[in-house]
Amino acid sequence: MGKTRMTAVDLRAAVSELSQKLVGQRLQNIYDINPKMYLLKFSGKGDQKEYVVIEVGSRIHTTTFSFEKPKVPSSFTLKIRKHIRQWRLDSLRQLGCDRVVEFNFGSGEKTIRLIIEFYAKGNLIMTDHEYTILGLVRTHTTEDAKYAVRATYPTTDIQLFRPMTRERMEEAFKAVEEGEGNVSLKTAFTNSTEYGPAFVEHCLLNAGARPNFKKAGAADTGRKIADTLLDAFKEPDAFLRDVPEPKGYLIRRLKADEAASASTAILSTRASAEAYEDFAPVLYKQHQAEGLQVEKFDTFNEACDYYFSAVDQSQVEQHNEKSKKAALTKVEKALANHRRRIEELEKEQNVNLDKALLIETHIDDVEAALSIIRSAVGRAVDWTELARIVKEQKRLGNPIASIIHELKLEKNKVSLLLQHPDVDEDGNSEVHVVDVDISLSAHANARTYFGAKKKIQEKQVKTQAAEGKAIASASRKAEKQTKKKTFEPKKDILSVRKVLWFEKFNWFISSENYLVLAGRDAQQNELLVKRYLKKGDIYVHADIHGAASTIIKNPTSSGIPPDTLYQAGNMAVCRSSAWESNIVISAWWVHHNQVSKTAPSGESMPTGAFMIRGKKNFLPPTKLQMGAALIFRVHDEHAKRHVGERMVMNYEGGHEGDETSSVGAPTQSVAPSICAASEAPSSIHCNKNLMERYGLHTEAYTEV
Repeated sequence: MGKTRMTAVDLRAAVSELSQKLVGQRLQNIYDINPKMYLLKFSGKGDQKEYVVIEVGSRIHTTTFSFEKPKVPSSFTLKIRKHIRQWRLDSLRQLGCDRVVEFNFGSGEKTIRLIIEFYAKGNLIMTDHEYTILGLVRTHTTEDAKYAVRATYPTTDIQLFRPMTRERMEEAFKAVEEGEGNVSLKTAFTNSTEYGPAFVEHCLLNAGARPNFKKAGAADTGRKIADTLLDAFKEPDAFLRDVPEPKGYLIRRLKADEAASASTAILSTRASAEAYEDFAPVLYKQHQAEGLQVEKFDTFNEACDYYFSAVDQSQVEQHNEKSKKAALTKVEKALANHRRRIEELEKEQNVNLDKALLIETHIDDVEAALSIIRSAVGRAVDWTELARIVKEQKRLGNPIASIIHELKLEKNKVSLLLQHPDVDEDGNSEVHVVDVDISLSAHANARTYFGAKKKIQEKQVKTQAAEGKAIASASRKAEKQTKKKTFEPKKDILSVRKVLWFEKFNWFISSENYLVLAGRDAQQNELLVKRYLKKGDIYVHADIHGAASTIIKNPTSSGIPPDTLYQAGNMAVCRSSAWESNIVISAWWVHHNQVSKTAPSGESMPTGAFMIRGKKNFLPPTKLQMGAALIFRVHDEHAKRHVGERMVMNYEGGHEGDETSSVGAPTQSVAPSICAASEAPSSIHCNKNLMERYGLHTEAYTEV
């Protein structure tokens, strides 16, 4: 079982990184994933967003994975949203050296604090500026404090940082001596310091001590190397006092076949999602032993995110496997029950057949016994007296009376002992008890057993025929039950792709690899021009209702090719009422400095409308045609392998430099890189044939 919760040192590293990222950002929203896990969404400048996952009692870190959120948030989540949603994070800190983290929103008397406890069962508490509790996940009472609404959160119990001294070391040595061989140096120092077991073991190993040594003399051994130990403990003291830029390390234990070929070198590549043994902000000495593999991450938060996602994935797979086995067991049980029923029917058939054959074999004796019993019953002989008479006749050696086993006159039957005709090696044969009906003859009783055998045989045939349906029904029920209990891994821990800034607009990549953007509505048209239309970019529009404001981003100092202009104009027209009305119209383009929000004197400019000053360069009428394409995103580590794969298409539809290319040759669907806009002014450079092809002409001064 790997590490399941963060230590004080882990929290110090995580909080150090989180405070650099999050302070100054706004809490856009908070979600409760389950009663103990919460997801905080922060937004910074531009489109910067950070997601922080908090599992009370266990972990806190940024995440790039998505979590399935409940449709209805909890009352506590709604309360947090009411108080601090859209508030700016003022500070983030670890309280002392304790496993407690505090988020501060606002300032002064309006301060709202979120306090997360990572010890024991954990807790998430919201307080005001005076630490009066406004809401919390878990209400409980300890010997020193009460954790409930309107109570005061106890900050006096917070464990403060204390550097290692000889006095503290002596306390640990005494704890080892008082343990009488049951307490190791590692346990004693872990209990008396804030370093956590991993950092303590690291320091003991660096000092040359045996961390898990418990026998008598362990304390004396520690005292002998007290100076070395004191120097070794300066490392965690320095880490807690002033956290250096932490890295992330994941440690997993190699299997026997892996250990033979793998080294303990630090790996920068990720292994498959599997259960890891530990995560740490420092590469501890014990993690450099043989049989362990270390994976390095740029940040500690990234390492924690990958570690816990691997743990979650492992738990999901184990749960799914357990559910599948349970479903399979139910199907196997249903199949076993069905086959046992068929075997029982076969046995019942054989029993009825044997009884019928025995009656036929001893037909005369059976008929004689039936006649005697019927005669006695007909004379109204008392049943008790009749039983006594049969017993007396058996004693006298009457052959007919000797086959009568038991009288069942209340059921109108009598049990007979009939000997099987087959004998074994010793000359013995089995004797069977056969019930016969007094009201029927011997032949009629035999026919009754034959008839019962036939009915059971028909039932067996039907049961065998229904076996497939029974198993299919059991499988469906088991599968349905499994789906109710099974996690969907993709919903729980799917890695989230970072959304690029331009994806909120309508966009496409032109055949010459230029990014073309169009607003979805008037507000987006306004945003697109005001924020993203830069020097060198081109503005494209059409004189028809509903036409989108379209811009072509120009990351180079060269002009925009005609094909890109034509494609952008096509988008502007197709994103207008011309699409539904099937009207053919020409789009036009202008330079960025011709677009203005300043209206003529005495006029107002509505949202999404702009003034165009100067020449409007009209494009030829376009066909109302649009298409769709798939762009595949590759990992950053592999992106360099695909550089230059997207070929630039020339205006005749072929690739540049390809003399034999034909019209309409498809481009390769590889995502381009997006660069910043150039500061150099842009101009359109076309030859005479291209100018004539696009029919470029101008018109002055118009409002869009």
